[in-house]
Amino acid sequence: MPKTASSLLLYILIASQLQKSLTSDSSATLSTESSESQCGGYCFTALKPILDHIAANQQRWNACDATNQQCEAKLERIESQLVVLQEKVSAIEAVKTPEGNLVVIPKAKKLENFVQIGSRFFYIEQHHRVNWFAATNICRQMGGHLASPSSEKEWSAIKERLTRGRNYWLGISDLATEGLYLSQATGNMASYLSWSSGEPNNHNNKENCVELRSDSDFLMNDIECTYKTYFICEAANES
Repeated sequence: MPKTASSLLLYILIASQLQKSLTSDSSATLSTESSESQCGGYCFTALKPILDHIAANQQRWNACDATNQQCEAKLERIESQLVVLQEKVSAIEAVKTPEGNLVVIPKAKKLENFVQIGSRFFYIEQHHRVNWFAATNICRQMGGHLASPSSEKEWSAIKERLTRGRNYWLGISDLATEGLYLSQATGNMASYLSWSSGEPNNHNNKENCVELRSDSDFLMNDIECTYKTYFICEAANES
């Protein structure tokens, strides 16, 4: 075969193999045996370095894809941690006075404003709206916890003292495990739950804290913990 024709055949085969490698699945590898049978020893000797180069690049591309997936997963974890930190900062900021000092409640006043409802004592905040984390801190400073009604009877008695048009935080959340609503006071499953229609719905995957909602006759609603509203404390069990 003339040298010019041989060179032309080589170029055609190279172009053909390059086209196949670009259109094939990224995980596929080029078969040296099939290449050798298609163009003979001379052709294959000239073509093999190119095929090896393509195969090596395919491996690098696969490695890059795996690395990108790992980076994306790490970024998602960092973003989740950042949200938690922001919530903690919000909690600290919410219990500061306008002058920037943290609110500290004197011990003598801790139970001063608690009232007996049924067999337990509760404090109902009617003046200041704070987020769930700040309400948690304030109730603890007052010698209690955010309230968690123990029964329908107790919930009914509490709601009679609430102001229409206002919502109130409870000490119930599923911050630890989605869909598992725990009482802040006990760390166990909330003993009484009475949800508003369609709740809890975890809207936008951001609603983890529970409030009593005025427009549904003070039934329970899940909402973002950073939302600011009034709150109810229960006195800590002294036993």
